Amino acid sequence: MDSRKSIVLVDDHVLVRDGLKELIPKLGSFDVTSVFDNGEHLLSALPFKTQPDLIILDLSMPGMGGLSVTEELNIKGIKIPVLILTLNAEEKTIIQLFRNGVRGYLQKNCSAGTFRAALEAIFTTGYYHNEFLTLSLQGDSGQKKKTAQEKIMDELTVREKEFLKLVCNEKEYTYDQIADLMKVQHRTVDGYRESVFEKFGIKSKTGLVLFVLKHNLFELL
Repeated sequence: MDSRKSIVLVDDHVLVRDGLKELIPKLGSFDVTSVFDNGEHLLSALPFKTQPDLIILDLSMPGMGGLSVTEELNIKGIKIPVLILTLNAEEKTIIQLFRNGVRGYLQKNCSAGTFRAALEAIFTTGYYHNEFLTLSLQGDSGQKKKTAQEKIMDELTVREKEFLKLVCNEKEYTYDQIADLMKVQHRTVDGYRESVFEKFGIKSKTGLVLFVLKHNLFELL
């Protein structure tokens, strides 16, 4: 990276804030330019006089947590990339975060190396997710993205596309419900899932949803 990236840090724990403020500049060309102890204080500081390159946001905070903050950022039209920090998060919460435009999430107990990899991935490819890192389907231009989409769609059968569309539905269907909607046995749905997992290096239901969102596939399914 040619220039230093400015980072805003939002976390309600003093030890975490202080530790990350000291660690982040040691990971690369990164500077922590502002620190906030909760989501409300972050939002009250908007708009920033100088827009940062990234917001690192704790998911669980008293008052307004990370999910609510990302919703408010969307309402305000703030397009600053967000990296979520969490101790634990339910699958549906992670999916909603990515729907809100979050660029990645990290467990708070991750290693410094993983933290560095996440920052570098967001600044170079736009996203960080451990399953995304196994995918080579990336592109910078609209034409490249279209080609990537076409390659993905060519890999999928008609029923796998139907399965993926149901997995990504906002009603958050279970696999049993998907089997009922597709009028097949549960083990058949398991077969669709395992086939898509194998084709694209995906390991979880969350990964399936993020894969579709990342490559803008939903309207093509």
